[in-house]
Amino acid sequence: MARGIGLVVLAGLAAAGGTAAGRPAINAATRADAERALRTGRYETAFRLAAEPGKANRGDATATIIAARAALALGQDQTARKLLEDASDAAPDNLPLRDCLMRLYEGTGQRGALAPLIDRTYDDWKNGRVDQARAADLIAVATAVRLDNNWKDAGDALRDAVRAEPKAAAANIDWGFVFLEKHAVGDAEASFRDALKVDPDNPDAHVGLARVLLEERYDVAAAGAELQRTLAVNPRHAGALTLRAEIALDGEDFAAAAAEVAALRKVNLHDGGAARIAAASDLLRDDRAGYEQERDRRLAINAMDGDFFAFVAEALNHHRRYDDARAVAEEGVRVDPQSARCLSSLGTTLLRLGEEDDGLSALRRAWKRDPYDVRTYNLLNLFDKIIPSQYTVVSTAHLRFRVPLSSRVAIETVVAPFLEQTYARYVTRYGFTPRGPIVLELYADPAHYGVRTVGLPAIGVAGVCFGRVITSQSPTNHAFNWAMVLSHELAHVFSIELSRSRVPRWFTEGLAELETMRARPEWNRHDDIAIWGALKTGRLPTLVNLSSAFTSAVDPDDATAAYAHAAAALDFLDRRFGFAAIRAALVQYGRGQRGATVLEALSGMKIDALEAAFREDFARQTTRYDRQYLPTQTLRRPLPEAEQQAAVAPKNVQAQIAWGLAALAHGDQKTAAAALTKATTLAPTADGDAAATLFLTAELALSRRDAAPAIAALESLLALPDGRGDGYDVRVRLALAEIHRQNQAQAEIHLRKAIAFDPTRVEAHALLTELLGDMGRADDKLAEQEATLRLESQNIGVAKQAMLASARAGRLSRVIALGETATFIDPADPDIHAAVGRALASSGQPAAAARLFETALLFGPAPADAAEIHRALAGLYTRLGDTARAATHTTAARAP
Repeated sequence: MARGIGLVVLAGLAAAGGTAAGRPAINAATRADAERALRTGRYETAFRLAAEPGKANRGDATATIIAARAALALGQDQTARKLLEDASDAAPDNLPLRDCLMRLYEGTGQRGALAPLIDRTYDDWKNGRVDQARAADLIAVATAVRLDNNWKDAGDALRDAVRAEPKAAAANIDWGFVFLEKHAVGDAEASFRDALKVDPDNPDAHVGLARVLLEERYDVAAAGAELQRTLAVNPRHAGALTLRAEIALDGEDFAAAAAEVAALRKVNLHDGGAARIAAASDLLRDDRAGYEQERDRRLAINAMDGDFFAFVAEALNHHRRYDDARAVAEEGVRVDPQSARCLSSLGTTLLRLGEEDDGLSALRRAWKRDPYDVRTYNLLNLFDKIIPSQYTVVSTAHLRFRVPLSSRVAIETVVAPFLEQTYARYVTRYGFTPRGPIVLELYADPAHYGVRTVGLPAIGVAGVCFGRVITSQSPTNHAFNWAMVLSHELAHVFSIELSRSRVPRWFTEGLAELETMRARPEWNRHDDIAIWGALKTGRLPTLVNLSSAFTSAVDPDDATAAYAHAAAALDFLDRRFGFAAIRAALVQYGRGQRGATVLEALSGMKIDALEAAFREDFARQTTRYDRQYLPTQTLRRPLPEAEQQAAVAPKNVQAQIAWGLAALAHGDQKTAAAALTKATTLAPTADGDAAATLFLTAELALSRRDAAPAIAALESLLALPDGRGDGYDVRVRLALAEIHRQNQAQAEIHLRKAIAFDPTRVEAHALLTELLGDMGRADDKLAEQEATLRLESQNIGVAKQAMLASARAGRLSRVIALGETATFIDPADPDIHAAVGRALASSGQPAAAARLFETALLFGPAPADAAEIHRALAGLYTRLGDTARAATHTTAARAP
């Protein structure tokens, strides 16, 4: 059975029509009651109404389908099978009955019984026995060809079904899941939304849309809202409960996942989703016996359930358990050699382990079985066509690089030596040498990087570590600070291997952040404000639960907060207990310990006391925020939550303002204005109500670039007693408003006050840099550029500007420092290396200067620049006593 398709409750069941065994149909009212009971999760009632023995009005095909689906929802597979087989024997040409029976056979692994039904459906189509004006018949055809791995014809049949009955939801729901199965997320979303247009409360469509939101951008909050809509209609909906369990599992919340499994099994002891979640959870918790018990129970229901193993393998991959994932995927292939999904999962896992030959072999087998899987196609195309022609391999003592042909020189001369030094430092720090070589695959085309990493061309992170394989964009793309990103990913290799892949996500991410911030101060995230805001609003997760913050992030700010929190936590643990204790914790994770047990051993404190100590330490470091008005933090809420709170508390001013701010963050000025209007009609009931109203007033005005009312509202905030309305947020917005009305002097005053409130936030420095440039103040602009780079060294344009300006000003030490920063963003720019070479030469470091000039020549400077570099090298080698090299460069400088 294709993941997510299953035995969905189709709308419009009356379309099945006909009677079974010649008995009369049930009356319309009873049928409607049964269908409503099925949709709302009252499966026992649905079965009783549709199939209770002894009732003279039982026996039509629609009633049989309702009864069968109710029985299946309750785990009564044999009852459902008998109902459907008896009805199909009596009405063998009834396609909706056959559809339901085909899904049952596939779901229970009865492929021998399934094959004749598929063949009969093909025959019906060829001989014109399919009513192409009836959506239910076309859906049945789609089911048959889909189960025969004929995905294109399945999509075509579902498209025709939608056209045949555009006001029915069923075909669009199946179509959406078909698109999801093949990773066509945009098409899947369109199908589910079309279904909801005609049936707004359809629970299956809401589950499908939730899966889209997770697949497309892993928006847990939005997906959760869709699942809530499903469960409001059907609180026992297996698809919704299963997806909630998957989300909990991704977030390492094993207790929540177990609770969802229990809820599923309360309805259906044999639920397939419960089985795969429980099995994955058991392996992740090193309960091999539990996994084997779940596996055996599942195979007793469906002896050919390759999807069970594929799901478990993918869950293990999500948690960096790649060796275990390979073992499960291999087991799945043995159980079901025809499972394209298992083969694809195995192939992808082997590629992540660096075992390319075996991985590609598995992917080719998957492609033969299913030539419609986009991820499989993308990976095979990348490895078979793109990599051989566009990439090469560079090896060093401990590292192996796959790099673009055009980047080879930069990797060999700049990137590889730096990462070898980083590797050596980690070996010393962690006290062990990981299995090698460590593979770094660095791609010139971001789409190639995306495909190599997730099988699709788009990916929203700078780098990924698969244990011994790291993927990222090529440093020569100058898309980010490659040295920081690759140092971060390389740190994961050590924590993952030392913990035997059992380190929690928050701990390995925090540790990787700790390594980079210890390496260079400017690589610190400087995101304390995000942690402070979560702490002040009661939204800061505990250390034990911190991994869930990575999967539940609703926007980039939430993701930033998760990384910042993890970094701050590891920084605290390192300062308070020492790195030896952190390393010991990694070993303890590797022995199967987890959660509070490891942290208590690390710290020698009870977990509650450790949590309190961390929060107290953090609070001491961030007292500057306590004295400011920071509504972007204290009033920030995800839009669905803000909207819900505003509805629940209609007389709460700040709840309305929070809703307005959330709406405005999504570009919805109309809703924000409505929230502000409502807030202004309410009587203030708490401190901060008036300030919040003024702030939203200013935000709305700024969104319209209307400076005067924004300034009026913000200055009213400044006028509040005891400075209660002043702070970084207010000053930055006053500066923006003054810039809008071209009052540069006043804007500078506000930006400098914002920086005084919080010198670690980039926005004010960047705005001030731009403002000073517009004012023609080159020296002041340079100072701010450097301040910005110390906080966020990611922009090659800013780095080069600052470096070259320092060179013109004769600030040699700054040229050298800024040149290193610029090289960490673009290692192949000859101008950067030459500028640093000149600074080193002028600083009395001829050998180092010569190395930089030689490097600059490797990257093809302009002819005039090359001649100048050769002359400089001739002089340097003369000073160093190397007359042969000096002569060579003298000759090169004179060459036309």
